[in-house]
Amino acid sequence: MNMKWIATFIGTLIYFYGFGQKLIVSDEIPLRSEVKYDILGEIKGNALMMSTIGLKYEISGFDEQMRNSWTKELNFEKKQIGIMGYNVRESDFTLIYQVRQQGDTYLRAHRYDASANLKDSVTLINMGFVVFFPEYEMVISEDRNKVLFYAIDKGNELHAFVLDNETMDLLWEKRIVIDSYSNFDNPMSVTIDNEGNMYSFIQESIYKQRREEGHFRLIIYGKGQFGPKISTIHLGEKVVYDARFIFDNLNKKLIASGFYYNRNPEKAEGYFLVNLSPEGNLEKAKLQAFNDRFVSDLEGKDSRNNRGIMNINISDLILRRDGGLLIVGEESQDMERRINNMNRMMYDNFSRSIIDYYYNDIFIIAINPDGEFHWQSVLYKKQYSQDDMGAFSSFFIFRTPEKLHLLFNDEIKYENTVSEYLLRGDGKSERKSILSTENQKIRLRFKDALQVNAQRIIIPSERRGRLRLARLEF
Repeated sequence: MNMKWIATFIGTLIYFYGFGQKLIVSDEIPLRSEVKYDILGEIKGNALMMSTIGLKYEISGFDEQMRNSWTKELNFEKKQIGIMGYNVRESDFTLIYQVRQQGDTYLRAHRYDASANLKDSVTLINMGFVVFFPEYEMVISEDRNKVLFYAIDKGNELHAFVLDNETMDLLWEKRIVIDSYSNFDNPMSVTIDNEGNMYSFIQESIYKQRREEGHFRLIIYGKGQFGPKISTIHLGEKVVYDARFIFDNLNKKLIASGFYYNRNPEKAEGYFLVNLSPEGNLEKAKLQAFNDRFVSDLEGKDSRNNRGIMNINISDLILRRDGGLLIVGEESQDMERRINNMNRMMYDNFSRSIIDYYYNDIFIIAINPDGEFHWQSVLYKKQYSQDDMGAFSSFFIFRTPEKLHLLFNDEIKYENTVSEYLLRGDGKSERKSILSTENQKIRLRFKDALQVNAQRIIIPSERRGRLRLARLEF
Protein backbone atom coordinates (compact mmCIF):
# COMPACT_ATOMS: atom_id res chain seq x y z
CA MET A 1 0.00 0.00 0.00
CA ASN A 2 1.36 3.41 -0.93
CA MET A 3 1.72 5.84 1.93
CA LYS A 4 -0.76 8.69 1.99
CA TRP A 5 0.56 11.96 3.28
CA ILE A 6 -0.48 15.56 3.52
CA ALA A 7 1.97 18.47 3.29
CA THR A 8 0.89 21.87 4.60
CA PHE A 9 3.04 24.97 4.21
CA ILE A 10 3.02 27.76 6.80
CA GLY A 11 5.82 30.10 5.76
CA THR A 12 8.55 27.58 5.07
CA LEU A 13 7.50 25.13 7.79
CA ILE A 14 6.39 21.72 6.56
CA TYR A 15 4.06 19.24 8.24
CA PHE A 16 3.81 15.59 7.17
CA TYR A 17 1.20 13.14 8.41
CA GLY A 18 1.38 9.46 7.61
CA PHE A 19 0.75 6.11 9.32
CA GLY A 20 0.29 7.78 12.71
CA GLN A 21 3.52 9.80 12.60
CA LYS A 22 3.86 13.57 12.30
CA LEU A 23 6.96 15.29 10.95
CA ILE A 24 7.44 19.03 11.51
CA VAL A 25 10.36 20.66 9.69
CA SER A 26 11.99 23.99 10.54
CA ASP A 27 13.03 26.84 8.28
CA GLU A 28 16.21 26.45 6.29
CA ILE A 29 19.48 27.47 7.95
CA PRO A 30 22.45 28.20 5.65
CA LEU A 31 25.35 25.80 6.19
CA ARG A 32 28.66 27.65 6.25
CA SER A 33 32.04 25.96 6.40
CA GLU A 34 33.11 27.94 9.47
CA VAL A 35 29.97 27.09 11.47
CA LYS A 36 29.45 23.91 13.48
CA TYR A 37 25.96 22.87 14.62
CA ASP A 38 25.05 20.55 17.52
CA ILE A 39 21.54 19.41 18.43
CA LEU A 40 21.49 19.58 22.23
CA GLY A 41 18.04 18.13 22.88
CA GLU A 42 14.64 19.34 24.01
CA ILE A 43 13.68 21.14 27.23
CA LYS A 44 10.08 22.11 28.05
CA GLY A 45 8.97 21.62 24.45
CA ASN A 46 11.79 23.70 22.94
CA ALA A 47 14.38 22.00 20.74
CA LEU A 48 17.83 23.50 21.41
CA MET A 49 20.69 23.81 18.95
CA MET A 50 24.19 25.18 19.59
CA SER A 51 26.06 27.00 16.82
CA THR A 52 29.82 27.48 16.99
CA ILE A 53 30.88 30.41 14.80
CA GLY A 54 34.61 30.93 15.18
CA LEU A 55 35.01 31.96 18.83
CA LYS A 56 31.29 32.67 19.29
CA TYR A 57 28.76 30.22 20.75
CA GLU A 58 25.01 30.66 20.23
CA ILE A 59 21.98 28.71 21.47
CA SER A 60 18.84 28.70 19.32
CA GLY A 61 15.42 27.60 20.55
CA PHE A 62 12.78 26.02 18.29
CA ASP A 63 9.19 25.97 19.54
CA GLU A 64 6.52 23.26 19.18
CA GLN A 65 6.03 24.26 15.53
CA MET A 66 9.81 24.13 14.97
CA ARG A 67 10.00 27.89 14.48
CA ASN A 68 13.30 29.46 15.51
CA SER A 69 11.78 31.58 18.29
CA TRP A 70 14.99 32.92 19.88
CA THR A 71 18.79 32.92 19.68
CA LYS A 72 21.22 33.89 22.45
CA GLU A 73 24.98 34.30 22.48
CA LEU A 74 26.73 32.67 25.43
CA ASN A 75 29.20 34.75 27.41
CA PHE A 76 32.36 33.38 29.00
CA GLU A 77 35.23 34.95 30.94
CA LYS A 78 37.39 34.87 27.80
CA LYS A 79 36.57 34.69 24.12
CA GLN A 80 38.86 31.74 23.45
CA ILE A 81 37.51 28.66 25.21
CA GLY A 82 37.11 25.02 24.24
CA ILE A 83 33.77 23.24 24.73
CA MET A 84 34.49 19.73 26.03
CA GLY A 85 30.90 18.48 26.13
CA TYR A 86 27.36 19.11 27.27
CA ASN A 87 24.60 17.37 29.20
CA VAL A 88 20.89 18.05 28.70
CA ARG A 89 18.44 17.15 31.46
CA GLU A 90 14.71 17.64 31.96
CA SER A 91 14.83 21.34 32.90
CA ASP A 92 18.41 22.51 32.23
CA PHE A 93 21.59 21.92 30.28
CA THR A 94 25.24 22.15 31.27
CA LEU A 95 28.30 23.04 29.19
CA ILE A 96 31.71 21.84 30.34
CA TYR A 97 34.65 23.76 28.88
CA GLN A 98 38.35 24.53 29.28
CA VAL A 99 39.86 28.00 29.40
CA ARG A 100 43.40 29.33 29.91
CA GLN A 101 43.93 32.22 32.32
CA GLN A 102 47.26 33.63 33.50
CA GLY A 103 49.10 30.58 32.18
CA ASP A 104 46.91 27.96 33.88
CA THR A 105 44.22 25.81 32.26
CA TYR A 106 40.89 25.56 34.11
CA LEU A 107 38.05 23.09 33.58
CA ARG A 108 34.71 24.76 34.31
CA ALA A 109 30.97 24.12 33.98
CA HIS A 110 28.05 26.47 33.25
CA ARG A 111 24.46 25.41 33.90
CA TYR A 112 21.64 27.08 31.95
CA ASP A 113 17.85 26.95 32.11
CA ALA A 114 15.54 26.13 29.19
CA SER A 115 15.91 29.68 27.83
CA ALA A 116 19.74 29.59 27.95
CA ASN A 117 19.93 31.87 31.00
CA LEU A 118 23.01 31.17 33.13
CA LYS A 119 22.00 29.68 36.50
CA ASP A 120 25.22 28.30 37.96
CA SER A 121 28.95 28.35 37.26
CA VAL A 122 31.71 26.31 38.91
CA THR A 123 35.43 25.69 38.52
CA LEU A 124 36.06 21.95 38.54
CA ILE A 125 39.84 21.58 38.16
CA ASN A 126 42.90 23.79 37.83
CA MET A 127 45.22 21.74 35.62
CA GLY A 128 48.07 24.21 35.95
CA PHE A 129 50.32 24.95 32.99
CA VAL A 130 49.45 22.61 30.11
CA VAL A 131 51.47 22.46 26.90
CA PHE A 132 49.28 19.95 25.04
CA PHE A 133 45.67 19.68 26.17
CA PRO A 134 44.48 16.03 25.94
CA GLU A 135 41.43 15.08 23.90
CA TYR A 136 38.77 14.12 26.44
CA GLU A 137 35.89 11.73 25.84
CA MET A 138 32.57 12.21 27.65
CA VAL A 139 30.22 9.57 29.10
CA ILE A 140 26.87 10.40 30.73
CA SER A 141 25.16 8.17 33.28
CA GLU A 142 21.79 6.61 32.49
CA ASP A 143 19.94 9.03 34.81
CA ARG A 144 21.91 11.95 33.27
CA ASN A 145 23.05 13.22 36.68
CA LYS A 146 26.71 12.18 36.42
CA VAL A 147 29.10 13.25 33.66
CA LEU A 148 32.45 11.48 33.23
CA PHE A 149 35.39 12.85 31.24
CA TYR A 150 38.49 10.81 30.52
CA ALA A 151 41.62 11.04 28.39
CA ILE A 152 44.97 9.33 27.97
CA ASP A 153 47.69 11.77 28.98
CA LYS A 154 51.47 11.39 28.80
CA GLY A 155 51.21 8.16 26.83
CA ASN A 156 49.92 5.78 29.51
CA GLU A 157 48.17 7.88 32.16
CA LEU A 158 44.38 7.77 32.40
CA HIS A 159 43.03 11.09 33.66
CA ALA A 160 39.36 10.98 34.63
CA PHE A 161 36.92 13.11 36.60
CA VAL A 162 33.17 13.11 37.27
CA LEU A 163 30.80 16.07 37.56
CA ASP A 164 27.71 15.61 39.73
CA ASN A 165 25.29 17.56 37.55
CA GLU A 166 22.66 17.65 40.30
CA THR A 167 24.85 19.48 42.83
CA MET A 168 27.39 20.93 40.35
CA ASP A 169 30.20 19.46 42.46
CA LEU A 170 33.32 17.63 41.33
CA LEU A 171 32.51 14.11 42.54
CA TRP A 172 36.07 12.82 42.07
CA GLU A 173 39.22 13.18 39.99
CA LYS A 174 41.94 10.58 39.49
CA ARG A 175 45.11 9.93 37.48
CA ILE A 176 45.87 6.24 36.91
CA VAL A 177 49.09 4.96 35.32
CA ILE A 178 48.35 1.96 33.07
CA ASP A 179 51.28 -0.42 32.74
CA SER A 180 52.18 -1.69 29.24
CA TYR A 181 49.49 0.40 27.59
CA SER A 182 49.47 1.47 23.94
CA ASN A 183 46.75 3.77 22.67
CA PHE A 184 47.12 2.21 19.21
CA ASP A 185 47.22 -1.49 20.15
CA ASN A 186 44.84 -1.52 23.13
CA PRO A 187 41.41 0.04 22.46
CA MET A 188 39.81 1.50 25.58
CA SER A 189 36.11 1.88 26.35
CA VAL A 190 34.70 3.54 29.45
CA THR A 191 31.25 3.51 31.02
CA ILE A 192 29.73 4.91 34.23
CA ASP A 193 26.93 3.93 36.61
CA ASN A 194 24.35 6.20 38.23
CA GLU A 195 26.49 6.48 41.37
CA GLY A 196 29.38 7.97 39.38
CA ASN A 197 31.68 4.93 39.41
CA MET A 198 33.93 4.50 36.37
CA TYR A 199 34.50 1.18 34.57
CA SER A 200 37.31 1.20 32.03
CA PHE A 201 37.82 -1.77 29.69
CA ILE A 202 41.10 -2.23 27.83
CA GLN A 203 41.18 -4.82 25.04
CA GLU A 204 44.39 -6.85 24.96
CA SER A 205 45.71 -10.06 23.44
CA ILE A 206 48.78 -12.23 23.93
CA TYR A 207 50.34 -15.09 21.99
CA LYS A 208 50.69 -18.50 23.62
CA GLN A 209 52.18 -21.35 21.62
CA ARG A 210 51.66 -19.37 18.40
CA ARG A 211 47.97 -18.82 19.16
CA GLU A 212 46.40 -15.47 19.97
CA GLU A 213 44.37 -15.28 23.18
CA GLY A 214 42.19 -12.31 24.12
CA HIS A 215 41.31 -10.70 27.41
CA PHE A 216 40.08 -7.46 28.96
CA ARG A 217 41.80 -5.43 31.62
CA LEU A 218 39.12 -3.84 33.82
CA ILE A 219 39.84 -0.70 35.87
CA ILE A 220 37.21 0.39 38.43
CA TYR A 221 37.33 3.66 40.32
CA GLY A 222 34.80 5.74 42.25
CA LYS A 223 34.35 8.23 45.04
CA GLY A 224 36.01 7.24 48.30
CA GLN A 225 38.40 4.69 46.78
CA PHE A 226 42.06 5.03 47.74
CA GLY A 227 43.20 3.50 44.46
CA PRO A 228 41.73 1.78 41.41
CA LYS A 229 40.68 -1.85 41.39
CA ILE A 230 42.24 -3.70 38.45
CA SER A 231 41.29 -7.19 37.24
CA THR A 232 41.60 -9.32 34.10
CA ILE A 233 38.79 -11.09 32.23
CA HIS A 234 39.97 -13.91 29.97
CA LEU A 235 38.28 -15.10 26.77
CA GLY A 236 40.52 -18.13 26.33
CA GLU A 237 41.57 -18.75 22.74
CA LYS A 238 39.02 -16.25 21.44
CA VAL A 239 39.94 -12.67 20.53
CA VAL A 240 37.66 -9.63 20.48
CA TYR A 241 36.40 -8.67 17.01
CA ASP A 242 34.13 -5.85 18.24
CA ALA A 243 32.83 -5.08 21.73
CA ARG A 244 30.66 -2.72 23.76
CA PHE A 245 30.28 -2.18 27.49
CA ILE A 246 27.31 -1.02 29.52
CA PHE A 247 26.22 -0.82 33.16
CA ASP A 248 22.78 -2.21 34.02
CA ASN A 249 21.61 0.12 36.82
CA LEU A 250 18.32 -1.76 37.27
CA ASN A 251 19.91 -5.18 37.80
CA LYS A 252 23.18 -3.83 39.26
CA LYS A 253 25.65 -5.52 36.95
CA LEU A 254 28.35 -4.63 34.47
CA ILE A 255 28.06 -6.14 30.99
CA ALA A 256 30.67 -6.69 28.29
CA SER A 257 29.37 -8.09 25.02
CA GLY A 258 30.33 -8.30 21.38
CA PHE A 259 31.81 -10.56 18.72
CA TYR A 260 34.91 -12.72 18.75
CA TYR A 261 37.17 -14.46 16.26
CA ASN A 262 39.42 -17.47 16.61
CA ARG A 263 41.93 -17.49 13.75
CA ASN A 264 40.90 -14.96 11.11
CA PRO A 265 40.71 -11.37 12.47
CA GLU A 266 38.63 -10.29 9.46
CA LYS A 267 35.70 -12.59 10.29
CA ALA A 268 33.52 -12.62 13.40
CA GLU A 269 32.69 -16.19 14.39
CA GLY A 270 30.35 -15.74 17.34
CA TYR A 271 29.20 -13.55 20.21
CA PHE A 272 30.22 -13.34 23.85
CA LEU A 273 28.52 -12.07 26.99
CA VAL A 274 30.31 -11.33 30.26
CA ASN A 275 28.37 -10.31 33.38
CA LEU A 276 30.28 -8.81 36.31
CA SER A 277 29.31 -7.45 39.70
CA PRO A 278 29.81 -3.71 40.38
CA GLU A 279 33.01 -4.74 42.19
CA GLY A 280 34.29 -6.45 39.03
CA ASN A 281 33.75 -10.06 40.13
CA LEU A 282 32.91 -12.45 37.28
CA GLU A 283 29.33 -13.76 37.51
CA LYS A 284 28.71 -15.20 34.05
CA ALA A 285 30.71 -15.70 30.85
CA LYS A 286 29.24 -17.16 27.68
CA LEU A 287 30.73 -17.59 24.21
CA GLN A 288 28.45 -18.81 21.43
CA ALA A 289 29.28 -19.46 17.76
CA PHE A 290 26.96 -17.99 15.13
CA ASN A 291 24.56 -20.64 13.84
CA ASP A 292 24.39 -21.53 10.14
CA ARG A 293 21.02 -19.88 9.62
CA PHE A 294 22.24 -16.54 10.97
CA VAL A 295 25.30 -16.57 8.70
CA SER A 296 23.19 -17.63 5.69
CA ASP A 297 20.62 -14.89 6.30
CA LEU A 298 23.31 -12.21 6.48
CA GLU A 299 25.34 -13.44 3.53
CA GLY A 300 22.25 -14.10 1.41
CA LYS A 301 23.29 -17.63 0.50
CA ASP A 302 23.37 -21.13 1.92
CA SER A 303 26.28 -21.36 4.35
CA ARG A 304 27.04 -24.99 5.00
CA ASN A 305 30.70 -24.22 5.66
CA ASN A 306 30.30 -21.58 8.37
CA ARG A 307 33.59 -19.70 8.70
CA GLY A 308 32.25 -16.44 10.12
CA ILE A 309 31.03 -13.08 8.83
CA MET A 310 33.00 -10.11 7.51
CA ASN A 311 32.27 -6.37 7.82
CA ILE A 312 29.87 -6.43 10.76
CA ASN A 313 29.92 -4.10 13.73
CA ILE A 314 27.94 -3.45 16.88
CA SER A 315 25.65 -0.44 16.70
CA ASP A 316 24.21 -0.64 20.22
CA LEU A 317 23.57 -2.79 23.28
CA ILE A 318 19.99 -2.58 24.57
CA LEU A 319 19.21 -3.77 28.08
CA ARG A 320 16.10 -5.78 28.86
CA ARG A 321 14.28 -5.34 32.17
CA ASP A 322 14.72 -9.04 32.98
CA GLY A 323 18.52 -8.69 32.82
CA GLY A 324 18.82 -9.94 29.25
CA LEU A 325 20.40 -8.08 26.37
CA LEU A 326 19.94 -7.22 22.70
CA ILE A 327 23.03 -6.91 20.50
CA VAL A 328 22.13 -4.65 17.58
CA GLY A 329 24.54 -4.70 14.65
CA GLU A 330 24.92 -3.75 11.01
CA GLU A 331 26.83 -4.80 7.92
CA SER A 332 28.92 -1.88 6.66
CA GLN A 333 31.97 -1.35 4.50
CA ASP A 334 33.76 1.48 2.75
CA MET A 335 35.94 0.87 -0.29
CA GLU A 336 38.36 3.30 -1.88
CA ARG A 337 39.04 3.14 -5.60
CA ARG A 338 41.18 5.29 -7.83
CA ILE A 339 40.06 6.70 -11.18
CA ASN A 340 42.72 7.68 -13.69
CA ASN A 341 42.05 10.36 -16.29
CA MET A 342 44.40 11.12 -19.15
CA ASN A 343 43.74 13.35 -22.13
CA ARG A 344 45.86 13.75 -25.24
CA MET A 345 48.28 16.09 -23.50
CA MET A 346 50.44 13.84 -21.34
CA TYR A 347 51.02 16.51 -18.72
CA ASP A 348 47.26 16.65 -18.04
CA ASN A 349 46.97 13.13 -16.70
CA PHE A 350 45.72 12.87 -13.11
CA SER A 351 43.92 10.47 -10.81
CA ARG A 352 41.46 10.86 -7.98
CA SER A 353 40.05 8.62 -5.31
CA ILE A 354 36.40 7.74 -4.80
CA ILE A 355 35.14 6.15 -1.60
CA ASP A 356 32.08 3.91 -1.85
CA TYR A 357 30.00 3.44 1.31
CA TYR A 358 27.86 0.34 1.82
CA TYR A 359 25.45 0.09 4.76
CA ASN A 360 23.41 -3.06 4.48
CA ASP A 361 21.44 -5.42 6.71
CA ILE A 362 20.65 -4.81 10.38
CA PHE A 363 20.69 -7.74 12.78
CA ILE A 364 19.65 -8.32 16.38
CA ILE A 365 20.73 -11.12 18.70
CA ALA A 366 18.66 -11.52 21.88
CA ILE A 367 20.37 -13.09 24.89
CA ASN A 368 18.64 -14.33 28.05
CA PRO A 369 19.82 -13.22 31.52
CA ASP A 370 21.74 -16.50 31.95
CA GLY A 371 23.69 -15.82 28.75
CA GLU A 372 21.84 -18.38 26.65
CA PHE A 373 20.63 -17.59 23.14
CA HIS A 374 16.99 -16.42 22.91
CA TRP A 375 16.30 -15.34 19.31
CA GLN A 376 17.88 -13.65 16.31
CA SER A 377 16.52 -11.45 13.54
CA VAL A 378 17.97 -10.09 10.29
CA LEU A 379 16.32 -6.92 8.90
CA TYR A 380 17.17 -6.37 5.26
CA LYS A 381 18.19 -3.05 3.72
CA LYS A 382 20.75 -1.91 1.16
CA GLN A 383 22.27 1.58 1.15
CA TYR A 384 25.02 2.81 -1.17
CA SER A 385 26.62 6.24 -1.53
CA GLN A 386 29.83 7.89 -2.69
CA ASP A 387 32.15 10.41 -1.04
CA ASP A 388 29.67 11.49 1.66
CA MET A 389 31.17 9.75 4.73
CA GLY A 390 27.99 7.65 4.84
CA ALA A 391 26.21 10.65 6.38
CA PHE A 392 22.73 9.68 5.15
CA SER A 393 23.14 5.92 5.57
CA SER A 394 22.76 3.54 8.51
CA PHE A 395 19.74 3.75 10.85
CA PHE A 396 18.38 5.12 14.11
CA ILE A 397 16.81 3.16 16.97
CA PHE A 398 13.74 4.85 18.46
CA ARG A 399 12.94 3.09 21.74
CA THR A 400 9.55 2.62 23.36
CA PRO A 401 8.64 0.21 26.19
CA GLU A 402 6.69 -2.06 23.81
CA LYS A 403 8.85 -2.13 20.68
CA LEU A 404 11.80 -0.70 18.79
CA HIS A 405 11.45 1.49 15.69
CA LEU A 406 14.49 1.17 13.41
CA LEU A 407 14.35 4.14 11.01
CA PHE A 408 16.38 4.53 7.81
CA ASN A 409 16.48 5.95 4.29
CA ASP A 410 15.54 3.33 1.69
CA GLU A 411 17.99 4.80 -0.82
CA ILE A 412 20.68 7.45 -0.56
CA LYS A 413 19.41 10.05 -2.99
CA TYR A 414 17.58 13.38 -2.90
CA GLU A 415 14.10 11.95 -3.55
CA ASN A 416 13.69 9.09 -1.14
CA THR A 417 11.32 7.00 0.97
CA VAL A 418 11.87 6.70 4.71
CA SER A 419 11.08 3.27 6.15
CA GLU A 420 11.07 1.60 9.53
CA TYR A 421 11.21 -1.86 11.00
CA LEU A 422 8.93 -2.39 14.00
CA LEU A 423 10.62 -4.96 16.23
CA ARG A 424 8.70 -6.61 19.06
CA GLY A 425 10.07 -8.24 22.17
CA ASP A 426 9.66 -11.74 20.70
CA GLY A 427 11.85 -10.90 17.69
CA LYS A 428 9.03 -10.58 15.16
CA SER A 429 9.29 -7.56 12.88
CA GLU A 430 7.26 -5.60 10.35
CA ARG A 431 8.59 -3.25 7.67
CA LYS A 432 6.64 -0.08 6.85
CA SER A 433 7.11 3.05 4.74
CA ILE A 434 6.45 6.12 6.88
CA LEU A 435 7.05 9.14 4.62
CA SER A 436 8.32 10.35 1.26
CA THR A 437 10.78 13.22 0.80
CA GLU A 438 9.83 13.76 -2.84
CA ASN A 439 9.63 17.50 -3.65
CA GLN A 440 10.02 18.38 0.05
CA LYS A 441 13.66 19.59 0.03
CA ILE A 442 14.74 17.49 2.99
CA ARG A 443 17.47 14.85 3.27
CA LEU A 444 17.49 13.20 6.67
CA ARG A 445 20.63 12.14 8.55
CA PHE A 446 19.31 9.37 10.79
CA LYS A 447 22.68 8.40 12.26
CA ASP A 448 22.81 11.91 13.83
CA ALA A 449 19.23 11.86 15.16
CA LEU A 450 18.44 12.32 18.85
CA GLN A 451 15.56 10.81 20.84
CA VAL A 452 14.27 13.45 23.26
CA ASN A 453 11.39 11.57 24.92
CA ALA A 454 9.18 8.51 24.47
CA GLN A 455 7.28 10.09 21.55
CA ARG A 456 9.77 12.33 19.72
CA ILE A 457 13.07 12.39 17.91
CA ILE A 458 14.89 15.29 16.27
CA ILE A 459 16.62 14.59 12.95
CA PRO A 460 18.96 16.95 11.10
CA SER A 461 18.26 17.42 7.39
CA GLU A 462 21.07 18.57 5.13
CA ARG A 463 20.46 19.35 1.48
CA ARG A 464 22.33 21.59 -0.97
CA GLY A 465 24.03 23.67 1.70
CA ARG A 466 20.90 24.11 3.83
CA LEU A 467 20.22 22.68 7.30
CA ARG A 468 16.79 21.95 8.73
CA LEU A 469 15.71 20.34 11.98
CA ALA A 470 12.91 17.80 11.72
CA ARG A 471 10.85 16.65 14.69
CA LEU A 472 9.26 13.23 14.18
CA GLU A 473 6.43 12.31 16.54
CA PHE A 474 4.97 8.83 17.01
